[in-house]
Amino acid sequence: MRYTNWTDDRPRFEVNMTFSNQNGIGSITTINEEISSPISSLLIEQQSPKEKKRVIYNVTTKLCTLQSIFNSVPLFKPVKENILKQSNYTFSCPLKKGVYVMNNMRINPRNPLLNLMYQVKGTFFVRGALSAEMPNEILHSLSTYFITGRIIRKNC
Repeated sequence: MRYTNWTDDRPRFEVNMTFSNQNGIGSITTINEEISSPISSLLIEQQSPKEKKRVIYNVTTKLCTLQSIFNSVPLFKPVKENILKQSNYTFSCPLKKGVYVMNNMRINPRNPLLNLMYQVKGTFFVRGALSAEMPNEILHSLSTYFITGRIIRKNC
């Protein structure tokens, strides 16, 4: 990973992310107030040195709908299963008050999503957000994240 950034809506919603030297991501998310209608956004883009960015995936939906979307997209199903196995995260609506922990989550190097994102000297961009849907369909941002990096193939 080359660059990471995230924001949160403290004290209502706190996120602390860690990035290990083994390419793992960990986080502790503290939700101090139930989120009745959580909305999740995910944008994955890719760019090679001589091309414009291209969108690999773009979705904004209720958090409780996201799991079924990931299940229907073969590239994302293993990642979703990995997240759920290595954490106590949930895709429920409403999102209950509590502490959600993910310890050093890693994606299997054989995951088809990584193969799709791999380009020689290419960069990937992941932007995401969790928002609360307010009356009149206004979204209040609870947390955002932005990650850039490169997929590096290692020959054994």
